[in-house]
Amino acid sequence: MKHIKYIIIGLAALLLIWLVPAFVTLLMPDATRPPFVLYSFMDEDFIRFETVNGQQHFRDFKGQEFTKQECDSLLPLFAFRQLLAEGRLADTIGGVAVTPKLIQQNAFHFKTSPKQLNRPPIGLFTLFESQSGNVDLILPPDVFRLTKTGLEFIDCKTNKVLKAKSLSFSRELEKHGFCFPVRLIWGNGSPRKDYDNGFLLTDRNDRLFQLKMVKGTPYVREIQTSATGTQNLKWKKVFTVEPANRKLIGLAVSDDNRLYAVCSKGRTIAVGDFEYDPETMPITIVGDLLHWTITLYTDKDSRYYAVDANSFEQVASRIVPDPAPEGWEKAKKYILPLRLSFTTWHDQYIFPHLNE
Repeated sequence: MKHIKYIIIGLAALLLIWLVPAFVTLLMPDATRPPFVLYSFMDEDFIRFETVNGQQHFRDFKGQEFTKQECDSLLPLFAFRQLLAEGRLADTIGGVAVTPKLIQQNAFHFKTSPKQLNRPPIGLFTLFESQSGNVDLILPPDVFRLTKTGLEFIDCKTNKVLKAKSLSFSRELEKHGFCFPVRLIWGNGSPRKDYDNGFLLTDRNDRLFQLKMVKGTPYVREIQTSATGTQNLKWKKVFTVEPANRKLIGLAVSDDNRLYAVCSKGRTIAVGDFEYDPETMPITIVGDLLHWTITLYTDKDSRYYAVDANSFEQVASRIVPDPAPEGWEKAKKYILPLRLSFTTWHDQYIFPHLNE
């Protein structure tokens, strides 16, 4: 009987440190949001888009504040539609002759977070036809999974293994030097895109490859990991992307947390001079014809980098410490020194976390 009493007290304490913080957080949600930031080559600084008391403000990190019209002029490739409507879009921006179509084709956006990456894997992958001739991509009738010795395609209606197709794609990879099993793989399984770049994948020797399907047959090529193909890199994450200008196949992160652009010419180029850990840092990339603005978030600060859109050399950077906690965020560690939660910002698993 005595043990039952202690068990009940223990369960009640667990419920208390779980339900009370959750209830207070529901009543007092964190209203702070990091500002949207873009690099302005005309201002040679980053411009922050912030909303304070319902009013939008545009400031750079040098302390200058701009009107909406001034901000549009300082970010002409981002605000080109507004400038075009006002008749203020220049024929040449940054020494490059531009048209609205050219600006649109070179707009690039990429975003991911640890919560998206650190989730339970499904283990089934969709490979689109990359030269279907259709404006809209059509979901194929099969998917594939990874085995220790190759790829295994499965018919979605019958659940039968497509042995001939599985053998064809597996052998084509091996023909190009791929050594199974697959270590990393990434592809965009959504049909809502203009074209398909297939998959980026690495073999057991950390060599990087592209795989896609062209008119029903496998297309494989090894990606050079430097301009000369001599650099031996180990990869932590790979991402396939499909930008409108078709200059990129994807992005890759090495084991030393360096970000690389995987170019359509089949080689990787280091992006900037910063560290990015995909397992702990959310990332947002907003690119245009001239520059990429890369935003990284850590548990202590926000980091902003600007790189040249062609050479990927870093041209500017800012590291902004997070503001000191206020209100509930400041008081909760004293009022509720023990806080239990079953979800976390860095994965999608349900598991107890103390003081997350």
